Parts: sequence; structure tokens; C-alpha cells
Amino acid sequence: MNARRAFLAALGSAALSGVSRPVFAANYPSSPVRFVNPYAAGSDDVQARIVAKALQSLLGAPVVVEAHPGAGGNIAAHYVANAAPDGYTMLLGISAIFEANPLLYKTPGFSANDFRHVSLLSEQQFVLVVNPSVRARSIPELIAYAKQNPKKLTNATAGIGSNLYLAALEFTSKAAIQLQDVPYKGGAEDTVAVLSGIADMEFGGVPNVTAHIRSGKLRALGVTGKSRVPVLPDVPTIAEAGLPGYAFAVWNCISVPRATPDKVVATLHDATVKAIAQPDVRRSLEQLGFLPVSSSPGEIDQRIRTEVPLWSQLFAQAGLRAQ
Repeated sequence: MNARRAFLAALGSAALSGVSRPVFAANYPSSPVRFVNPYAAGSDDVQARIVAKALQSLLGAPVVVEAHPGAGGNIAAHYVANAAPDGYTMLLGISAIFEANPLLYKTPGFSANDFRHVSLLSEQQFVLVVNPSVRARSIPELIAYAKQNPKKLTNATAGIGSNLYLAALEFTSKAAIQLQDVPYKGGAEDTVAVLSGIADMEFGGVPNVTAHIRSGKLRALGVTGKSRVPVLPDVPTIAEAGLPGYAFAVWNCISVPRATPDKVVATLHDATVKAIAQPDVRRSLEQLGFLPVSSSPGEIDQRIRTEVPLWSQLFAQAGLRAQ
């Protein structure tokens, strides 16, 4: 009799466990969701908070932004890749993390197979700014100075593989010059370094540098994308300003651990697409220099497959190897 009761109890437990997963997915989210930002305070952090606020309203649960900066985004990516695959930990995915970091770091702490991508959030460009003490007042003058003084100009970045690093790498490759990279954790730290004169220049996030450009504390020489930034209409693109063929922009997305259930990913995707479509969200992102855009998960995978070989070729040309 005791054995029969134990057997029936086991059957009951199995039945309950069998229905618990779809019920869990249907009730998702029922507690706060963490949204992990891979960089320090700056444009990415502001973007994450704008998106988090919209998602919170749509999901009906708190969405809390956490910063885990360092190692070009590897620390945050490792953290999320190893989180429980339940939809309660999301990564603000940056294209450089998935495309450049696996090529530049021998042990980044994660692989492309560790993630499922939910949707694109935006595309982003940057502003090449210099400290006013730098004599160059244009892109051609900056290039000419750098050619005459290899590695004398110091360039603040967020570390190897970061967006700021890649923007500079493409610039130096096109211009055939050499800069001295100075790594920081990212965001405001890079800009403070240029403002103080510790570093000569940076490819800064639009919100980090706009006020300083307007006040004259930083000099803008060009924006990295194919078109001008609405909040800085008088600043030409770098291609317009004297380096034809240069264009650099990155994409941002939401990513979750690979084993996250389909229903949870579908819920997040639906909420993200609706969030990005909201006029106030779009306006706020555009003011930061972001172009709001959503996508299917498959589109992100395709971008990675297409763009990784391009970065691999550029790194090989620059003599960069995984470290």
C-alpha cells in the first residue's frame, strides 16, 4: 500500500511539473526583469532606460537597468549568458559584442550560441570630437597632423572591441594613420578624458558630447554615419568633411540566454516592437543620435553572419589578433 501511494504521488508530481512550464510562460513576467547594460553611464545607458520604461508599461512588471561594464562588453555578455534562461535577465546587445569581440578576445567568456536575440532596438552613430587644444579644425587637418606625428594623438575608447574603438579603427584604416588608443570603461569616462585634455580625441556618443560641443568645450569634426545627426545639423559626416567612403554605425538589440522558452521570447519580442513604435520613445532615441528600428530575431542572426567576415578582414589588415 505504501509503495502504491508513493507511485501515485510520483505520478501526480510529474503531471504537475508537466503543466507548470506553460503556466509559467503564460504568466510571464511575474517579477522584475533585469536589463543589463554592457557599458558605463552614457548614451547606451540612457537608451536602455528609455526602452526599459516603455517595456515596463507593456509587460506589466518592473524592468530594472543594471550596468556591468568592462572588457568591451564581455563582462555583461558573460553575466547574461550564464543567467537563468527564464526571461528575467536581458542584455542590451551591441553589435560589437557579437561580431568583433569573438575575433579580438581568445576567451571572451561567451559564444554566439549562448544567446537568442529578441529584436533590434536601434542603429547608432558617433561624433568625432577633439579637445580645443588640438590644432586640427577639420578632418583633413587632423589626418595631415596624424600622418606627420604617428601615434601622437591620443584617442579615448571603451577598450578593444568597443564601438568607440571600432569607429576609430575604421577611421585610421581609411585615412592610413595611427592613433594612440587610451582605454576607459566607456561612456562619460571617455568624454571626461577629452574634456580634461588627458586624451586628444574620441568618437563620442551623441548625448555625451552634444552639450560640450555647443559650449565650445569640445570641437566636433564630423559624425560617423551616412547622414547628419538631427541634434547637430551643422556637423557634417566624416565622409562629407574630407574622408570619402568612411561610414560607421552600430546596431543595438535585446538578447537573452539561449535556452529561454519560445513563449517568453515571443512575449519580449511583441513588447519590444510595440515599444520602439511609440512616438515618444522614437523621439527620445532620435535625440540621442539613435535611429529606432525593430526586427525579427532571425534578422539579427543574419546580420551577424554577414558582418563578422567584414570585421575579420579589417582586423587582419590592421594586424590585430585575438588576445
